[in-house]
Amino acid sequence: MVGLSPAKAEWDRPWRDETRALVIDAYEFNPINWKQLTSDKRIGAFINKASDGMPPAWSCRGLSGDDQNLCKNRWWKYSVTQELYMTRREMAKTLGLKWGAYHLGRPGNPREQADHFIDFAKPEADELIALDIEDNDPTQWMSLAEAEEFARQIKIRLDRYPVLYTNGSTAAFIAQNKETYPLLSRLQLWYARYRDDLTGVFPEGHWDKYALWQFSSMHNCNKRACPYRVSGAKDDIDVNVASMNVEDLRKAWPFDGLVAPEPEPLPDAGALIAKIGEEARDAVAEIGKDVAALVEPKEVQAGGETVPGTLAAAYGPAVHAPVDPLKLLTETALEEKRAAEHPMPVLAAVTQGPKTEPAPPADQPAANTQAIGTIGQLRDEMQAVREILSDEKVDGGADMKMPAATTSPVKGAELKSRILELMKAAEAAVQGVPSEKPVEDGKGEERAELSAPRGGWTLLSGFAAPERRIASAFRATR
Repeated sequence: MVGLSPAKAEWDRPWRDETRALVIDAYEFNPINWKQLTSDKRIGAFINKASDGMPPAWSCRGLSGDDQNLCKNRWWKYSVTQELYMTRREMAKTLGLKWGAYHLGRPGNPREQADHFIDFAKPEADELIALDIEDNDPTQWMSLAEAEEFARQIKIRLDRYPVLYTNGSTAAFIAQNKETYPLLSRLQLWYARYRDDLTGVFPEGHWDKYALWQFSSMHNCNKRACPYRVSGAKDDIDVNVASMNVEDLRKAWPFDGLVAPEPEPLPDAGALIAKIGEEARDAVAEIGKDVAALVEPKEVQAGGETVPGTLAAAYGPAVHAPVDPLKLLTETALEEKRAAEHPMPVLAAVTQGPKTEPAPPADQPAANTQAIGTIGQLRDEMQAVREILSDEKVDGGADMKMPAATTSPVKGAELKSRILELMKAAEAAVQGVPSEKPVEDGKGEERAELSAPRGGWTLLSGFAAPERRIASAFRATR
């Protein structure tokens, strides 16, 4: 290793560096001489196979002949394997080695396999846990999608993540499809590759380094040649090198973190709805006093007529509202997250001059064609209402300022009367009664305009632009 650059040393036979820690992993039937094995002070940990797929059937009742013998043999092997696992764990930890266990993933329910692994291995907080995906072949091994679920179930049960053991081609595939496997691609990597040099092969750019590299096994170790021979074990034992020394390995163990931060979870829909609902109520309440000052809460006179409860009708729940309020709140909550860059002003159509409102799509209610995009936008609409209903402008009798499109001012008393007329029409719309405001039909004759309710509210086209602005402001606050 003398003369090699650090980057080169990382990928070219790092096990030759005597400062690097080694980790042994074994099947249940690998013979181990623990005294000889622990004489090698570079060996800092031992990982043992735990579970394999799902456990065998616990009962062989109803079977006979070879089927019965095979069933009994599988259960015997399972029982012996678990007992051997527990014995090895106590031996290794007593001798000062860090301990780990892995589950061999098979096709089938990944959550049940995760539960089975935990029941089998009974992992303690300082023990490494790993998922072994031998290859990207879902006919023989757990699929990558199932592996995602396995890892999530481990997180749910143990509040930590497993290490991912896999080969070079599968690791590269996961790295290239990290959007499809957002959790699997961020697990610590236990890399199985039996080459002397990983330069250009290891999936750098995604995993910057390995947690462990399995470099020696029965595939490349025999009596003639072996990358590293372990005292107290046969040539078929698996050997791994860490990217650190033994002391640092003990600190990093059990490698249960992620190589990249976990993405923020999607906001809880119920919490968003509650938040938006609360903010909407607060925003409406901000102008409650301004509106109350304009119209008496019980009865007011408008053009010699009595208009009972107009304010309550305008701000109370719509009697024939065709839109689900919970659905509206949900849409508003989602819009708060995704549509702030493209707001749809409620008052845009009236403050910028007359505009023909487009017909809504066939599958979309008409009430949604002018939706409030965000709470901030709703507050802007509230401010517009304040400007319209300001006491100084209305009760004081002063001229009210209108948009630039308006050619003549409106006196406060006159405006108040017109607002009451608007609200009366609004009340009728809320109740589902057509308004009776006479308009010319283009032939010099008057007819009663029938304005159908839209989501419990009506914008009357017969009013002038400033008055439509008032109607739109009330519609926004409603």
